[in-house]
Amino acid sequence: MRKVVRMILILICVWIAWMIIVWMVQHSIMFPRGTIGPDRLLKHVPEGIESLWLDTDNGKRVEAWLIPGEGASADKPGPAVVFAHGNGEVIDDNLDLRWLADLGATVLLVEYRGYGRSSGAPSQRKLVDDTSRFVELLKSRPEVDPDRVAYLGRSIGTGVLAQVARDHVPTAMIMLVPPARLDKMAWRFGVPPFLVRSPFRSDLAVRDLDAPILILARDRDGIIPSNHAGMLHEASPRSELIMLNGTHNWLDDDDEMRRERNAMHSFLLKHGILEAQTTAQP
Repeated sequence: MRKVVRMILILICVWIAWMIIVWMVQHSIMFPRGTIGPDRLLKHVPEGIESLWLDTDNGKRVEAWLIPGEGASADKPGPAVVFAHGNGEVIDDNLDLRWLADLGATVLLVEYRGYGRSSGAPSQRKLVDDTSRFVELLKSRPEVDPDRVAYLGRSIGTGVLAQVARDHVPTAMIMLVPPARLDKMAWRFGVPPFLVRSPFRSDLAVRDLDAPILILARDRDGIIPSNHAGMLHEASPRSELIMLNGTHNWLDDDDEMRRERNAMHSFLLKHGILEAQTTAQP
């Protein structure tokens, strides 16, 4: 009996130690910015793109890139799309979103603290605060129609924008491979949900969001559990769900890539983000 009790106490101590370690290092796991090498960063801001900076706490700075929408001006304000990337990306990886700018939408690529050229350390609260400030800055620009601003997020970026949407409601929102809540995913590491410091409860955020949502999921996503897209679809009163063939980071072929882009294009056109005359295939 003493051996059994001793073994139980040892296991409890090991579990508590593991919980303490997870509490301390979880943001390093959730935001693996250290795995992004300097070769992924462009040496100069691409031509035609404006670099925007926010001053945050303790002298830290966060960057965003603004891609002007074709034809948008102070005399003729146009729509805008705010993009938030996944946790293994930087804004430099997402210049392919120029296709939205070519169709008239000003595109804002928001960077995260500690990623790319931005300083600081990421967390849910900080990323949401920074992105909210960038949204306010975007809406104040004369070439942007503040009533036609859409959100486009990928993976953890959908969680960031879902929280931002609580206070800054978008005209429409697109969620690519979205997790419904990160705290539930912690069980795979033996961590109870209440210990997750940045849970990104998108399921709660979309429940009360009065905006149309397009959810684009993948049929063989090995990172986000298969039921998360359905959870968000059920929680949101104005959502549509499209399942594509592919894994979390890759679609199966060019046909699926076109299908995804066409779905986004049609959705943004339907909800007034893109102009009716841009009905040509993107």
